[in-house]
Amino acid sequence: MRRADQLSRLGLGLTAPNPIVGAVVIDAAGELVGEGFHQRGDGGAHAEVNALAAAGNRARGATLVVTLEPCSHQGKTPPCVTAIIEAGITRVFYAVSDPVPSASGGAAQLMAAGIAVESGLLEAQVRFTNRAWLTKIQSNRPLITLKIAATLDGRIAAQDGTSKWLTSEAARSDVAVLRSECDAIVTGTGTYKADKPQLTVRGVTRTGVTAAFEPARIVIGLSDISAPEMIQLRTHDLNELIELSRKSGWNRILVEAGPTLISVLLRSALFDEIFLYQAPTILGAGATFASDLGINTLAERLDLDLIASEVIEGTPNNLRTHLVARRS
Repeated sequence: MRRADQLSRLGLGLTAPNPIVGAVVIDAAGELVGEGFHQRGDGGAHAEVNALAAAGNRARGATLVVTLEPCSHQGKTPPCVTAIIEAGITRVFYAVSDPVPSASGGAAQLMAAGIAVESGLLEAQVRFTNRAWLTKIQSNRPLITLKIAATLDGRIAAQDGTSKWLTSEAARSDVAVLRSECDAIVTGTGTYKADKPQLTVRGVTRTGVTAAFEPARIVIGLSDISAPEMIQLRTHDLNELIELSRKSGWNRILVEAGPTLISVLLRSALFDEIFLYQAPTILGAGATFASDLGINTLAERLDLDLIASEVIEGTPNNLRTHLVARRS
């Protein structure tokens, strides 16, 4: 299952409105004979079908390990349960049950066909990997990731407004990878006017992936900007961003913005996680990544859970910290 989970990550940013899924086929001797992942959300073959195709005749009598319960419905592609049964698979392990009613029921169909089925294998790990799609299904909105680049004292710009570059080239390359894992990148009009960020995915490749990484680029705010390559939402109402996300089927959006938009998201708890890129620098003055959040006492503080912290080696080294919102 760890290999299937690893494979599923190759589809990050490519499968919306569908989930990321990875699958492996193991023959009776315990040898991995096929693997695959879901790469496109526009009708591309599902992970199970790709893995079975790679295995060929060696799939007969083999075990299929897949991160999500195989689908049982006819959508843009035929049901995966049909392909599994026809391939002669005798045992299926999956991590997460499909929460979509129209697609669930695959496990029952497989068992009815005489295939042994077990669920819940490495479920917590796989749920976290596929958290964007699962959040969308549960909350009817995409997973919202905030990306912040700051100094040790939380500054995002010096007192004169200069901000390029706080972090290293290696950190900025890491951000490009993060962007590639999202369906849309959002900034505010203030940040756009000040920094003219391109918000593009540059130099990112993944083994076995042929599709292009093309997250939508969005500027939100009332000020006029000249950026025909971007979508401008002329509003301060974040509900319009959520509605656009729903219509577009996005699983995950990345917000790279200044303190105004970041603070609105923090105050409203309309975010799920933060990636903080921290430079080993102190400014002592200048803009901070968050403004007044209306917090007066420690009891009102906004707590997050630390998931991981890693040094990004470069000149200088930077620290990337991944935090998730703590929900009551």
